[in-house]
Amino acid sequence: MRLTALVFYPQSPFRGEITTNTLFGAICWGIRKFYGGGELKNFLKSYEEKDYPFLFSSPLPLDSEGNLWFFRPPLEGSIFDDSDEGNLKETYPVSKAFKKVSLIEWKILEKILKGEIKTERDLFEEILNRASQNGKKPKNSQDLAEVIKEYTKRSPKLKDTTLTVKTPINRLTNTAKEGELHNEEVNVYNPFAVLFKVYTENWFEKIKTALKVVRLGGNKTVGLGRFEFEEKKEVIPEGLENFINKGERIYLLSPTIPSDLIDAENSFYEIKLERSAVDRSIGYFDPNFLKLPVWKKTVAYLKEGSVLKLKKPSEFVGGLKETLRVGNSKIYAYGLGFGLTFKC
Repeated sequence: MRLTALVFYPQSPFRGEITTNTLFGAICWGIRKFYGGGELKNFLKSYEEKDYPFLFSSPLPLDSEGNLWFFRPPLEGSIFDDSDEGNLKETYPVSKAFKKVSLIEWKILEKILKGEIKTERDLFEEILNRASQNGKKPKNSQDLAEVIKEYTKRSPKLKDTTLTVKTPINRLTNTAKEGELHNEEVNVYNPFAVLFKVYTENWFEKIKTALKVVRLGGNKTVGLGRFEFEEKKEVIPEGLENFINKGERIYLLSPTIPSDLIDAENSFYEIKLERSAVDRSIGYFDPNFLKLPVWKKTVAYLKEGSVLKLKKPSEFVGGLKETLRVGNSKIYAYGLGFGLTFKC
């Protein structure tokens, strides 16, 4: 197994969010389009048999210097001790600002994985220490809140939203009615990286080819979802490779479908539900187009940033879940966990 990264450079807005499931769907369509349906069946069979060719993370934002930032994991405790809890006027602004911290630098995450940062208080103090090294020494609760806000502002944004003007198109007649313009919200992504654990080089080379012939997300036929990418291992922070072996306690870099391997009572996680639309863009000229399904089944995921305790050491957690069957074809949701192992 080797660790690498693909850096994506968006060339247009996107309809919907780019998730691991979006990427997996694009990879599958790309394999089918470039290599044929038989090769797609072989690809999916490797996952069905748990002979995984690769695992990959959620999109990770890059700052202006090209450094990766990571999802903030849930930790134990509070940033204030019992003596502070009664002073709401002092503690509330700080707690509110700290709650909005969603991304952290690798150096901070590394300390968490090593056990040097174990609680919310430890994380809070680490952020303050890094601010003090930059010449900012908070003197009161207002200063503390401002330091945390500055840290949040310094973290990179994965995406912004904007509005685009659209007109409804009748796909059967390829016509649009006059005066039926409306606004639609789209996502404008900044460059981002996706980490890969590669187990089968042949498949990894094929998916790089497959990604060159597809787009991501919805409304691809009207110009959305365009991107370029390159393999760029140098964006991976120094030292991260030390945390990619199997273990009993892992930090998730991708949404993961729950499995019996997870000790839920001793894990810290947040659940999200995802219901994806069926990609029907290749079926517009199919006589049964109107009968094609619109939605897949809803899937529950453990969110990125979750900290899982496993019942036994494992390199793999989660899996694929069948969300739709059309004739003899199966459609899957991707929910394999890309984990970093705690060293404590």
